Parts: sequence; structure tokens; C-alpha cells
Amino acid sequence: MTELKPVNKILISDGIIDQIKNSIMAGDLKPGETLPSEIRMASQLRVGRSTLREALQVLIHLGFIERKGKETFVSPSVRERLFPKDILNSYRAHKGIMEMIEVRKVVESFLAESAAIRANEEVVKLLGTDLEEMENSVGDIKKFIASDHRFHLHIAEGVQNKIFYDLMMGIRDMLRDNQELVLLKSQRILPRSMEFHRKIYMAIKGKKPKMAKKYMLDHILDIESEMYHILTTE
Repeated sequence: MTELKPVNKILISDGIIDQIKNSIMAGDLKPGETLPSEIRMASQLRVGRSTLREALQVLIHLGFIERKGKETFVSPSVRERLFPKDILNSYRAHKGIMEMIEVRKVVESFLAESAAIRANEEVVKLLGTDLEEMENSVGDIKKFIASDHRFHLHIAEGVQNKIFYDLMMGIRDMLRDNQELVLLKSQRILPRSMEFHRKIYMAIKGKKPKMAKKYMLDHILDIESEMYHILTTE
């Protein structure tokens, strides 16, 4: 197997993605071939393991590699798929959205957990109204997105921490863009999104912080998975 080379520190994860992808497409890495351990790859590339994992996760979602247990290997069916050049370009074009999803996984799961502890009756009532509006507007995607957006902002309000609320208000446009992009491009996610919002609402209303955090994280992980699907099919 061709030894991996160090990459420039500018857009490190993109450099890793390109190098492994190109090795697969050139036949240097063959279908079913096991990649070196993360420690060895990180050493060869001279990058941190977290950066390497970020790149490998993208390649997994794009279908180039697979992971089973601790082993990472080239997808056995990689040759049966077409990989137009615009797949990676599409990923890069939406990198801001993907980074937003990374932020949401950390911030919003914490906010949901905290809201389950601190939210007062008024906020819980607002969340219930948002949820009802979402259920009533499933056939109108624009209205659904508006209600979805308010739901997440009201969770931040329920935390009763001005800094966190200001943070969410500061990124609200990016948050809405994220919600809109996923829901407009893939309405198959809508029923799942609706179910996640019901669970999050019931956990907050029932003062179950651990469940609220879990359901919110599951919801955003589902959005991340769907976004990768969009990138590979659009």
C-alpha cells in the first residue's frame, strides 16, 4: 500500500479526504483493503487524531470507506458506485452547514438538558404551541420550518441563561438556513423530525434532562446523516 504523505495545515481534513479518495480511485487502495490504525495514519499524515476522524467520517458517509469495530477498510462495493467530482465540491460548498451541525450537537443537546431542569410553565406552553403548529403544518413546509425554528429558540429561552440565549439568537439565521436546507431537499426526514420534537418536548415537560439531551442529540445526528445523504445524491 502507498504510504500516506503529510498534508498542508490549510484545510487539513480536506487534504486527508482528497488523498485517501484519490488513492482509492487510482487503485492504490483496493476494495476491502484495511487501512492502517488511526495512530499510524495520524503519524503518517502528521495530523491530530480528531482531525483524522473528521475526515474519515466524511469518507464513510460518502461511501468510500466503512468501519467495523476498530477496523477501517475500503468499501467492497466502491467500484460499483460513481463518484462525480462535484461530490466533494458539494461537501465543501455546504461546509458551513456541516460545521453548524457540529455546533448544534454540542450546544443544543446541552440546552435541551438544561431546559428540562429550568424551563418554567410559560416556556413549556410555548414549546407545546410550537409542536402543535408543526403537526398542523406538515403539508406546508415553509410553516413547518418556521415552527421548528421557534421550537429550538424557545428551548434556549427555557434555559434562563442570557448568554446562551444571545448565542442562539446570534446564530439564528444560520440555524434556520440549516433547518431549511435539509427539510427542503429531503422531506423524507420530516416524519422523523416530527417524532424527535415530540420526544424532546415530552422530556422537557416531564423534567427528564437526560432524555431531553439524548433525544436532541439523536435528532441532530439524524440531520447530519441526512445532510451527508443529500451531498452524495444531489
